[in-house]
Amino acid sequence: MKAWTSILVPAVLATLAHPALGQTTGSLSGTIVKPDGTLVDDAPIRVRSAATGVDVRTRSGEAGTFEFRDLPPGDYVVSVNMPCCQYFPFVDDTIVVTAGDVTEADIALVAFNINVEGDNPATVNAELLAGADIPDRPAPRMPDGRPDLTGFWLFNDDPYPEDPQLLDWAGPIVQQRVERLFIDTPEAHCLPTDPPVSGGASFTVKFVQRPELLVALLEDVAGFRQIYLDGREHPENLSPTWMGHSTGHWEGDTLVIETVGFNDRGWTDIYPRTEQLRLEERYTRTDYGHLEVAVTYDDPGVFAQPWSRRMTWNLAPPHVDLMEYVCENNQWQGAGQ
Repeated sequence: MKAWTSILVPAVLATLAHPALGQTTGSLSGTIVKPDGTLVDDAPIRVRSAATGVDVRTRSGEAGTFEFRDLPPGDYVVSVNMPCCQYFPFVDDTIVVTAGDVTEADIALVAFNINVEGDNPATVNAELLAGADIPDRPAPRMPDGRPDLTGFWLFNDDPYPEDPQLLDWAGPIVQQRVERLFIDTPEAHCLPTDPPVSGGASFTVKFVQRPELLVALLEDVAGFRQIYLDGREHPENLSPTWMGHSTGHWEGDTLVIETVGFNDRGWTDIYPRTEQLRLEERYTRTDYGHLEVAVTYDDPGVFAQPWSRRMTWNLAPPHVDLMEYVCENNQWQGAGQ
C-alpha cells in the first residue's frame, strides 16, 4: 500500500481562527500527533486550493509543528501522507482560510495497525541511511557514456501523491478494499504486486545494467523484471502477465521505460487495473546516491486520465543487499542480509 485517495480519511482536524485587521491573506498552522499523542516530525504536509491556484508543501518540524503563511482567502485541502504502512493518510477538504486570520490545525493521525514501528519498511530504510557513508560525487556512467543505474535502491513513495480520477465503477471497489484492510491484495496470496517494484515487504530493488538490458531484482515475487534496451518493439499478441513486457530508451540522461501486456488480476497500488494499462517510468540518477523516479499509469479502463507519482530513491549502504525471499501459503521466509 503506497498511495491513497481522499476516500481514506479516518482522521481528525480541529480548527480555530484568530482575527487580525488590515490583512489580505491568512495563515494555517498547527501540529501533527500520533494516536498516543506523540508529536510527529518530518511529516509531509500539503495545502492546496483549486480556487486560488495555491499548492504548497512542507514538512513538520522537530516539535511536530507546521505553518503556511500568506495564503489567499478561500477553501483549502490539507493532506498528510505518511510513509508506509503505520497510519492512514489524512485528507480534509473543509478548511477555510480568511483574510487576516490564523487558522490553527491539530492533525491526529489514525493507526492503520498493519505492523509495529520496527517492522515499518520506511523506518528500517531510514535507519539504514542514518549510518550510511554514501559518496558525494556525480552519478557513475557506463562505457558508452550513459548513466549507470546499477545499485541497490531503497524505495521511497511519493510524499505528496495526487488523487487519481477514478471511473465510477472503480470507486466502490477501492472503498471495499479499504474497509477490508486490503486482505485481498495479491501479495497476501503470494502473487506479484504492481511495478515498478513488486512487494510491500522490502521496498527495495537491485538494478543491474548492461547496454542492451536492465535487470531489476526484486525481494518478492515475481523476483525480477527485464527491461530491454536494444531497440526492440513490444511483441504483437502479448499474453497478459503480472509484470508486463518492458522496453526502454534514453532521453538525454533519463531512462524511459514503457511496459504493456499486463493482466487484469493485479492491482495498481490499491486500485483495480485492466489489460489496457500502459506504464511509463522515468529514471534519472541525479548523483551517486539518489535516483529520481517518475511513474505514470495510463489505464483508460480505470482512470479518467493518466495518474502519476514522483519519488526519490536512495542508494543503500554497501553492506546491504537482497535477502532470499520465499512466499509459501503467505508465510515469509528470509535469510541473510
